[in-house]
Amino acid sequence: MTSRRPVWALAAAGLGLLAFLADYLDGAARAVAVAVTSSGFAWGLAAFLAGWSATARRAAVVRATGTLVVATLVYYLLVVFVSRRWSGFTLEDGSSADAYGLRSVALMTGVWLAGSLVAGPLLGLLGHAVRTGPPRWAAGAAGVACGLLSAEGWATTVPWRVLLSDDPFVRAVAAGTAVRIVLPLVVLGWLAARHRLWAAWPVLAGAAVAGGVGGVVLWRVFVASVNA
Repeated sequence: MTSRRPVWALAAAGLGLLAFLADYLDGAARAVAVAVTSSGFAWGLAAFLAGWSATARRAAVVRATGTLVVATLVYYLLVVFVSRRWSGFTLEDGSSADAYGLRSVALMTGVWLAGSLVAGPLLGLLGHAVRTGPPRWAAGAAGVACGLLSAEGWATTVPWRVLLSDDPFVRAVAAGTAVRIVLPLVVLGWLAARHRLWAAWPVLAGAAVAGGVGGVVLWRVFVASVNA
């Protein structure tokens, strides 16, 4: 039997590449592309699906965590060796700022790798629980997962407050935020239909709300810590 490990590893590498390419777009196209390839939703969904595809708990954790780690490494390696957007700047005294740029890239790589080691096992286990658990347990896991996947969108802004703005940048941000909120709901509906979870809809809805609220708190703490 052919191993599936190369499949998820290649998918993870592809995710890192798509996230890198999204950085080259502009306006609303970039906002939407980032939302579906380089956001907490996109990478979290990849980890969740990696766990969902596994039949054993250990494999779910390994695949989900490995997906995030591989995608992170591919993305930042492309930044270092291809785009090189860390280079070419100078300090006030006219000397090169390349060392500071590389240090910043290394720092963010470490931050996201650490985040992968935390989020990967959690999302992998949630995905595994949806696939193998009894209906109420699967409904709870699906709700929590999709709440977490939408949390970045809720934590960033409330899109309907800015949809009427005439500023193209604001509308682009709103479009990206809306994608981060709507697509997790689509995923939740797919999981509910795929695993026949509608009978446990109170658990599904309650877990989604709880996961979303908890995820918003975690995102805001994370962003505050990174910017401190």
